Amino acid sequence: MNALDYITTGSNGFSLSGATDFQRLRARRTPRAMNPKQTDEDWQHPDIIEIRGALASSTSTRLPDALDMQTTSTAVLTIDNPKADVRIGDRIRAMPDDGRLWEVSGFPSNDVNAFSGWQPTLEIQLTEWRG
Repeated sequence: MNALDYITTGSNGFSLSGATDFQRLRARRTPRAMNPKQTDEDWQHPDIIEIRGALASSTSTRLPDALDMQTTSTAVLTIDNPKADVRIGDRIRAMPDDGRLWEVSGFPSNDVNAFSGWQPTLEIQLTEWRG
């Protein structure tokens, strides 16, 4: 097996062998009752797409105070579809659901190889807040 065997696997020339299933959730826009020209986010009935990727946790910080305790975690989700419809404000949930809900907190990046034009992945910055 040589390097080309790794590059040419999968439909886009790349495969994440350790990928797992996730769902991308995007709030639907619904007109406001008092002003239909403005909209609100409807997270009760989000638009959902299935994606496959590998999640790498970065940091987790716990901030206790007298009234509340908050934990913030960051991670990067790498998916093998550089054209996936993911943007800031979307939410990401693992499948099967493990109780964690991540928010896309940075612009998804689909870097390109300057010499070949190859775009193997999409990197998605995620943050989760609890507390």
